[in-house]
Amino acid sequence: MCNNKFVRKYKSRKRVLNSAVVDRVLLIHHLRWSPFPAGEGEYEHCKKITQGGEDLFGYIRVFKPEMKVKDFEIYNAIYCGLCRELGHSYGPLSKFCLSYDMTFISLVAAALDEEAPCFEQKRCRVNLLKKCTYCKNDAESQKLAAAASVALCDMKVLDNVEDGSFFESLFWRFLRLFTKKWCKKAFKNFPQLKPIIEEYIEGQRAAERDSECSLDKAAEPTARAVAKILKMAGIDPKYDFVLERMGYCLGKWVYLCDVADDIEKDIKKGRFNPLIGQLPEGKDPKVFAEERLSPIMNNCFSECANYSELLEIKKYKPILDNILYDGLKARQKLIFNKEKCKK
Repeated sequence: MCNNKFVRKYKSRKRVLNSAVVDRVLLIHHLRWSPFPAGEGEYEHCKKITQGGEDLFGYIRVFKPEMKVKDFEIYNAIYCGLCRELGHSYGPLSKFCLSYDMTFISLVAAALDEEAPCFEQKRCRVNLLKKCTYCKNDAESQKLAAAASVALCDMKVLDNVEDGSFFESLFWRFLRLFTKKWCKKAFKNFPQLKPIIEEYIEGQRAAERDSECSLDKAAEPTARAVAKILKMAGIDPKYDFVLERMGYCLGKWVYLCDVADDIEKDIKKGRFNPLIGQLPEGKDPKVFAEERLSPIMNNCFSECANYSELLEIKKYKPILDNILYDGLKARQKLIFNKEKCKK
């Protein structure tokens, strides 16, 4: 058995724990803490956590009010582990590429792996005043999630450079000097990632050039890219089809979230959005987006949750279920300005 470490401060002593009791200690260690900050109720905290806070970006998020404390700590440890992997492989500045979406891919890969990862507590390299527990995972899947993070970030930066005016894009042009270098290193580490990203770029550009582009055609490049990356993160080839379908549904859902989230901004700035051409005159864009996209998005996350039940998950199932059954729905409601995740 791996000599797993989880170091915590308790009466000026350090305790070393093996993998069998890590979850239990995480729970015991935090029993004295309230799941919601002082003066903040479940609804207010729900709004805050589903809006993402300041540290992460992306749409595939946990729903903290429905999580056990120990599960949330494990999720944070996987996030911090991916953050450290980014810093180790691509340099400290690459940590801004960290996202909820790639954290989910790292989580799925860890959940399918029989080997228990190591947990350690060290000082956060972004906020040196804070100590964080991180998942010390040397698996290829975590390195893949880090590589995909920088590659997709580079594509996003390039998209901002092409969409903005010269002065608006100056910051992104400067940032591309770094992201382009990280992307080249990611392709060197994972050559099979390069054709996936190139196909994604070509498909997205073709969709943007088509004046009558449908929602399905516009979402296809993102859906296919996420499907292939999630398939690469798998361990057992017999689950490749299931992971690919999960990734396809998630990728399509993420793209439609972005469409709904940015429709007002895209109209204002004249950017591509597949809903703009379908928008009736005088109709509120957000209301139209909700009416048009909600049924499709509901089907996407429902299908994704159904496929997840076919996987042989070794650990972290409560966390995955929280994301797929509660987190996606909560984020979707927040985007459409409904009940702000109020249950």
